[in-house]
Amino acid sequence: MQPIDFNSPEFINNPYPFYQRLREEKEPYWLEHRQDNSTSPGMWLFSKYADVAETLKESNSVSKQITRVRPPGHTVPMETTMLNQDPPEHTRLRALVNQAFTPAQVRSLSGRIEAIIDALITDMQAKGGGDFVQDFAIPLPMLVLADFMGVPFEDNVMFCRWSAQILCGYDSGVKNTDNFQSYRGAISDMGNYFQHLIEMRRKNPSTDLISLLIEAREKLEKLDGEELMSMCMLLLVSGHETTTNMLSSGMLTLLRHPDQMAQMKQDPELLPDAVEEILRFESPIQRATFRITTKACTIGGKEFKEGEQISALIGAANRDPEQFEQAETFNIRRTPNRHVAFGLGIHFCLGAYLARVEARIGFGNIMQRMPNIRLGAQAPTWNDKKLFRGLRSLQVEV
Repeated sequence: MQPIDFNSPEFINNPYPFYQRLREEKEPYWLEHRQDNSTSPGMWLFSKYADVAETLKESNSVSKQITRVRPPGHTVPMETTMLNQDPPEHTRLRALVNQAFTPAQVRSLSGRIEAIIDALITDMQAKGGGDFVQDFAIPLPMLVLADFMGVPFEDNVMFCRWSAQILCGYDSGVKNTDNFQSYRGAISDMGNYFQHLIEMRRKNPSTDLISLLIEAREKLEKLDGEELMSMCMLLLVSGHETTTNMLSSGMLTLLRHPDQMAQMKQDPELLPDAVEEILRFESPIQRATFRITTKACTIGGKEFKEGEQISALIGAANRDPEQFEQAETFNIRRTPNRHVAFGLGIHFCLGAYLARVEARIGFGNIMQRMPNIRLGAQAPTWNDKKLFRGLRSLQVEV
């Protein structure tokens, strides 16, 4: 097939026609890249739902240990988190934070989430609208995470900048190394920040997540110093970016489907299903993170040798007509809706429940308090990140 330019404005604005082309091919798509921090020449991209699900769940012959392709001296702290680990290390690290993300723990945050959302909506109403991304989608998850983790919210501008630089450089599918210098710099700066914050929490512990991780480090001896710092970085960056994307893309999708939004207003019981359909229709994570084969194996009918890099196109799988009837149609009453927006298997997104709660409360309160919300005159603009799909700007009027 003709090569696909994943950096083109056409792909950034609407990747779904390109995904359709990929699904029509018999084999996964080969994406070549040349990077100074990787020994891998490229990756195979799976786009069909069945193949993506198999790739995400496979852990017997597939590894997420990114150090397998890092030359000596090129691994940075955030690349050694549970996201890039296999069992038993992945199991050990995930178990430490699992207890903080239980449904019961997240429900205990609902009152604070409600208060944050009410304040953000009040500010938007006072202005008669604004940029939904900057005024709602970015601050909501950042404020929630700041409370949850014990990170000062006033530092959010720094974190947003570091997060953008890290996520652009983290993408193992880019063809060049232009982003790697700022990527390493941002990781270094954020690492230094968390080292300082961890020292402060060690002297003055609280009930926040960072304090709990410090306790695990010092009393249970289950985290070393670098793991503690990396865990903080991962939770903040991943938890903020994905939820921001879900909220911004979800709002645009609802505004572009007024009939569906009208149904939500009439029947709030549809909210949970509406959030699931938003996750399917505009998946906040478009491509799964690093994976590599550890032995000869067959995935999606294709044979692989040991040491071949593979990835799953979540955004393509969630629009596969073989899995979803009228897959290109946004339907908040869709059932069943077995999307893979949060992944599958042992690496299923740890913060999925929290993200869903923020979306349900957020969209529910918007429908109730800003029932006449509509698109502004300025056209929405999409971020140019390849791993993620979310908006840079979404002007609305209320």
